[in-house]
Amino acid sequence: MNTKEIGLLVYGVVLSSMIGVISFIFLRVEGIGSELLWNLVSPDTPLRVFYILGLTLTGGVLLGFLRARWGNLPHTVHDSVTELKQTKTLDHSSVFRSLLIALVVLIFGAGVGPEAGLLSAVIYLSVWQADKLRYYYFHFNELEELSLKEQIARLFHPKNYLLTYDEKRAADAGQKSKKKFFYLLFIINGLITFFLLMKLTGQPSFISKMGESNWIGKELWIGLPLMLFGVIVGKCYLLFKTFLKKRLDFWQEFPIRKALIGSIAIFLIGVFLPNLLFSGQLSLSLAPFVGSQASFLVLTMIALIKLVFLQLCLNTGWIGGDIFPIVFAAIIQGFAVSQLFPQTDRLLIVAIVSTSIAIAIINSPFPVGVFMMLFFPLNLSPIILAVATILFFAKKGSNRFIQKKTVNQKLE
Repeated sequence: MNTKEIGLLVYGVVLSSMIGVISFIFLRVEGIGSELLWNLVSPDTPLRVFYILGLTLTGGVLLGFLRARWGNLPHTVHDSVTELKQTKTLDHSSVFRSLLIALVVLIFGAGVGPEAGLLSAVIYLSVWQADKLRYYYFHFNELEELSLKEQIARLFHPKNYLLTYDEKRAADAGQKSKKKFFYLLFIINGLITFFLLMKLTGQPSFISKMGESNWIGKELWIGLPLMLFGVIVGKCYLLFKTFLKKRLDFWQEFPIRKALIGSIAIFLIGVFLPNLLFSGQLSLSLAPFVGSQASFLVLTMIALIKLVFLQLCLNTGWIGGDIFPIVFAAIIQGFAVSQLFPQTDRLLIVAIVSTSIAIAIINSPFPVGVFMMLFFPLNLSPIILAVATILFFAKKGSNRFIQKKTVNQKLE
């Protein structure tokens, strides 16, 4: 590599490390803020109910005010990716405003995950990084003539000295394979920086193991019925999601009023079912214990309430990730079903049911399957992979059938 490319590599590593640090700071502030606000008053204090009411109403007013001032934030991954595909760039000037609103949503107890706000911010910051690297690459000769102080001022200026993507310029630059290698290296570096900081500060893992499994081959007869049950539950949830979205499609011009509806939901959950606050990822560690003690109906109600709570938050401006809440509810429902088959390996049932529900809702068989493997022992990985594969081909066949039916209707 020449001097220009070595400099580009070092610059990219520094910028990707900065993105990793920002991600770490976001999660630490969220964790500290949530713990501070929700543990400020002990559970046995008579005034706790009034404190939670004041806390959630304050959060609703603050969230509504910020959304009224800054627009429909925080960004979501779907919106970020869609905009990036259409425009080939993103306006990263709003990224910290988006992170701030995401922090308000998470700290004040909304039943959503941090992944949406954080990942969308990483996408925006990665585009910013690419724009900075592009500026360095195409203005290298100009930068060489400046003093070190002036170089640093330009290279680390947050708003200026950016060069957005241009297809013609990119094609002329060539060396696409080297470019892909650099970007992969920067992504890995950012992840290493993030996880190293999490490890060094003793932060809890995002993943909770559900226990151990001793399933045997003759128990697999139950697999297909459990998958069918999981898919039906997932599809019913999607119907409910559409229904609730239509019913809550009002007060778009009054974000504070809308956010206060979500505040009421958070207040009720905070008083009666505090373990369902936030994304549910930390409460998942309790799932094996609760799953072995509670009845089918109780566990089903917990899963249902969690999903309803998620949708109430998402449709009232308390926007965040839905992956962890869905996985939480799916696993709880899996434990509920396992109560009906006490003679069958419990985690085998939980793995099949929860994976089927999550795939039916999120509609990404293999990514969801790989993610679900993290929660279960290694000997259940082939089962989860088999569920993902079957549902993948079922989805593919269903899409073909719908396309064929549509073509026939047009011909008629």
